[in-house]
Amino acid sequence: MNSLRKKIFNTTVFIFIIFFIYIFSTFSLYIFSAILLMNNKILNVKIIKNYQINFYNQLGYRKIWQTQKECVEFDEDLIFKPKIGKCFFNNPEFFTELNFDSGGRVNGNNFDNNNNKGIAVIGDSHAMGWGVNDNETFSSLLEKKINRRVYNLAVSGYATERELMRLEKSNLLTKIDTIIIQYCNNDYHENLSSNNKKNRTDIKFDELMSEKMSFFKRFRKAIRYSLIIPFEVINEKENKLDWSYHENGFNEVLKKFSFLKDKKVIVIYSNGLGLNFYNFPEGYSKQFSNIKYLNINYEDKDFFLLDGHLNSFGHNKIYDILYRAILEK
Repeated sequence: MNSLRKKIFNTTVFIFIIFFIYIFSTFSLYIFSAILLMNNKILNVKIIKNYQINFYNQLGYRKIWQTQKECVEFDEDLIFKPKIGKCFFNNPEFFTELNFDSGGRVNGNNFDNNNNKGIAVIGDSHAMGWGVNDNETFSSLLEKKINRRVYNLAVSGYATERELMRLEKSNLLTKIDTIIIQYCNNDYHENLSSNNKKNRTDIKFDELMSEKMSFFKRFRKAIRYSLIIPFEVINEKENKLDWSYHENGFNEVLKKFSFLKDKKVIVIYSNGLGLNFYNFPEGYSKQFSNIKYLNINYEDKDFFLLDGHLNSFGHNKIYDILYRAILEK
């Protein structure tokens, strides 16, 4: 009996030691990865990369454009909108300057402004150009190529309804004949709740500007994530998203805006690194005869490794596909 108790005791101590070593080693590696990132060192080593992505996105190290007071201001309908003028937006993978005027983000082109109708681009941070400079966005590249004004009205943090509201308020509808809508998978919940009673936009704006995470909350999260991420890496699978899950909510929002009927509408998507729809449509919509979908074949090289937003390669890819689509009669 004593021998059995001794074996149980020894086994318990062994398990405890192994568990302690696991906690200590994974947490130490997490902190090491975070320190590297804080010194702008990004390692494309699986476990370290995943730790750095987690620290960047989940523990508040990443700067969010729409929480930068020098970049946005309150709007009673849209909660916030870009401030007219210049603002700087930096994260470890990019250092950018963004300029906005009444026509949206400035494209930085000097072109022959002829009498042709322009194009409006609406969307969220991907279309706005999070992480790239004014002349690197697909709106800027497209404008330069086709010699037609392209208004980049996309705003980080907006979903489809607020994007269309911004366009409607812009007084640009008479100046355009084409609208490019960039959809993102995180538009889903806002699109779905667009018919619900909305809270006061000034309260939402104040909450957005005051979001902070305490040290102890960061510490708890760091311990938890450091323990579970190694298992996620082992079981990591390709993340394929289902467009049919998003389609109804998207279409219901489109039905609210009658001005779309008189425009040529092109719909693309950009969800971020590793987040692709496996069944995004290609060709004209079954519900709206003037809406055409373009399914873009994204690759990892089109996105920032940690941040997950489109980089200059991604914007070039979108520009090239849009250019060929717009040339079609």
